[in-house]
Amino acid sequence: MLLIRAEAYARKNDLTNAVTELNKVLTKSATQDAWGIGAGLPAYLGPQTAPAVLAEIYRNRQIELAFQGFRLEDSRRFGRPGPETTPQTNAERTRNFLPYPFTERDNNSSTPTDPAI
Repeated sequence: MLLIRAEAYARKNDLTNAVTELNKVLTKSATQDAWGIGAGLPAYLGPQTAPAVLAEIYRNRQIELAFQGFRLEDSRRFGRPGPETTPQTNAERTRNFLPYPFTERDNNSSTPTDPAI
């Protein structure tokens, strides 16, 4: 929730509050958390610009929410380079869709085939 608030502030160009919310995530220690998990990192000292703060928020969302299924949506929302980016070497992802599971493809004749990746 802290990173969602930080992103909302950053997108409203309220960078002071965005960095405050981001720092709550970065500086939290294990003793401050109910599950004993905390980053214990130094506070954000990067540039106070919306793109820089949003990039740090995106990076921390990838760490905090790993394997939660938000990566593709976050990548699109934050405007990260995708497969349509030129040159292709800067792309952070190789496709703009999720692959179909084999069981879905095999049992559902309406499911299109996966393209070769």
